[in-house]
Amino acid sequence: NTAVNKNTLVVLPTGTGKTNISVLLAAHRLQKYPDSKILIISPTRPLCAQHQKSFEKFFKIIGDISLVTGTIPPLQRKKIYNISTIVIATPQTIENDIQNNIIDLADFSMLTVDEAHKAVGSYAYTYVAEKYMKQSKFPRILALTASPGSTREKIDVIRKNLSIDAVEIRTELDDDVKEYIKEKEIEYVNVDL
Repeated sequence: NTAVNKNTLVVLPTGTGKTNISVLLAAHRLQKYPDSKILIISPTRPLCAQHQKSFEKFFKIIGDISLVTGTIPPLQRKKIYNISTIVIATPQTIENDIQNNIIDLADFSMLTVDEAHKAVGSYAYTYVAEKYMKQSKFPRILALTASPGSTREKIDVIRKNLSIDAVEIRTELDDDVKEYIKEKEIEYVNVDL
């Protein structure tokens, strides 16, 4: 609910539904802005492919869900951006395409930033988020991570770099999460150094 109204950093343990939050918010944004598009950025091609699979599971009729990486030639990427409703890409590809006027973010009503803890220094996330906030007619950023950093200062850097207004943090011990946590079997192996 927070992410519906504010740019939100969501911190949840691995496997507890961060992608599902992105899917639900995307559905909301596409309903609110029917002619808009959704952009999901994730640091690696395998993670992007995982997001594509998740979104294809829930969005079957709204238009193309496209995976875009630097392996696709720029002119072909431009065509993909124009025809796709949901674009899933590596941040470096989007950064390059913004700089080369291959993509315009004006009609994107949502940006999901996966592995948001990487939004520090000169990593592409910071650039893409800044341009998105300037270009989008109706911006909403959803940042997702399982590990935002151990200090408030690190979280504040991520918030600043991604224009985050609200932070929602849950651990495996929180009441609204613990019923979904699968018990882990841990085997300790001592290794001589």
